[in-house]
Amino acid sequence: MSNSQSLGQSSGYVSIAQLLSGAAAVEQRIDAATIRYRGVTCHVYGVLHGLTGGTNKQYKTLVERAIADAPGELVFGETKFGKLYRGIQVEMDDWTEIPLLDAFRMQLKAMATPMRMFMVTAGMRRERRTAADRFGSNGVRRLQDIGGSAAFHALSPDERRRLAGFPAPYDYLVENCRRRAGAGDRSGPVFPDPDWRWLAMIEPELNIPLRSVFMLEFAAERARVLGGSEISLFVGEIHNSDMVWLANGFDEATTDEAVLRMVNTVRCRAIELAQARARPSRFRFILASLAGACIPLSFYFGLGAWLWLRR
Repeated sequence: MSNSQSLGQSSGYVSIAQLLSGAAAVEQRIDAATIRYRGVTCHVYGVLHGLTGGTNKQYKTLVERAIADAPGELVFGETKFGKLYRGIQVEMDDWTEIPLLDAFRMQLKAMATPMRMFMVTAGMRRERRTAADRFGSNGVRRLQDIGGSAAFHALSPDERRRLAGFPAPYDYLVENCRRRAGAGDRSGPVFPDPDWRWLAMIEPELNIPLRSVFMLEFAAERARVLGGSEISLFVGEIHNSDMVWLANGFDEATTDEAVLRMVNTVRCRAIELAQARARPSRFRFILASLAGACIPLSFYFGLGAWLWLRR
């Protein structure tokens, strides 16, 4: 795109073979890709935020250290990052790019069975109680332990994307748009780290690519409104490589017309919200989420009450 330019990204990435063999040291850092979009320099940090900010306390501390050291006049974070991490100055309302039906489906999926409810609850408890990541413990480096470790950031964002089972940015954007139109494949990615099983369950409803479009556009416009020329964005992993592609590789001339129309709708909404004085109401979104959760919970409550009365 003519209004975008790549300025590079953190150096020092290694291959998976080097990482697993121990040939490469693990630097305790959260890396960033730097792009220039609509006249604003954006440092984009991809974060494995898990359910509570990270799968362990050590990783969450790394994120907060990166936020404290982040360059630029403003530090942006995706939805709820302001509650998960200290130092986020502007929280982006990317939840607006999750349709109400998808919000309903996400909660319905998460609460559909007692096992799923247990998996999510146990995952949150485990994240809050785990002090450090497992990668390299007892001298053993295993791929399935990488999902909450700084070791993940030793790999390039493109390599991390493939490792996590996500399609290339354009293919993923097309799939997101097809899903919104009621088609597309609704099976989630398979990540080697078992701590992330919950993500595969709800990924089809997360609208990750279109939220990437929204956050990049929103942050650039909000920075312009507030007079900033350099910003840092803390977003979930995958959004970062999406944004690099959106700023440098997104060719509107060769993009499917329906996809481009949906992208431009998201862009307009992001710019409008970035220019607004008040944040959008989440009432309908929360109501849809509660409805999705209440249906299975009501069933289990009713079943339990019926069994208790029949004693």
